[in-house]
Amino acid sequence: MNPKILTDIENYLKNYRIEISEDVEGEGRGGSLKDEGTVKAALREDEKLRPHILDVPPRGFGDMTVLDYDMKTKYVVNIKTSIGSSDNCFSKIGFVYAFTDLEPEQLPKSMNFLKMNELLVNHKADIPNKDYYFLCVDKNDSSNVMIRGAKQINSWVVNINPSNILQVNWKKEKKLPPVNRTYEESYKVLIGGIKKSINGYWNNIPNDFKMESGSVNRFI
Repeated sequence: MNPKILTDIENYLKNYRIEISEDVEGEGRGGSLKDEGTVKAALREDEKLRPHILDVPPRGFGDMTVLDYDMKTKYVVNIKTSIGSSDNCFSKIGFVYAFTDLEPEQLPKSMNFLKMNELLVNHKADIPNKDYYFLCVDKNDSSNVMIRGAKQINSWVVNINPSNILQVNWKKEKKLPPVNRTYEESYKVLIGGIKKSINGYWNNIPNDFKMESGSVNRFI
């Protein structure tokens, strides 16, 4: 289901077995940031793959852009190194990119849900292989590598925490084949999951905490 260039990257990394970084002061995310650079450096060691591994501009989304063998098509890839636990994989910009005809340079550096919805409504487009891809490397066994698009993931978990809306259990996901969803099915799972999360969060807010329309300044 994946483009050949992404399958080649996956197989290369399985054989390469990158060295996983230690946690930084007990924080796994610090080590994962180092791992992202290690993955890109490893891929650039291969003459065949080197021209296809592109850096992301500062404050861009994803961790690298992969240029297809046609030297035109690009794939945005988010690099994840994980011990297999549930991981936050939600990205407003990444999901808008996956479901619209917009290119990375056309997307804002950040957006709220109002802007996200506006872009989805006005630019919705079913483009084959246009996805927000995850390259996941197991921290306990770096030969265990998987590349999977957001639309292909089985084990999305809705979380009502507004800063951690959609999670993926990578240990579970790696045991399953990718899902071959239609565009509309993918939209329902991902964008529908966002709506469930936001509504779940809102429904858990006490009514006394909710401001009435026009009362934004009443606590100032």
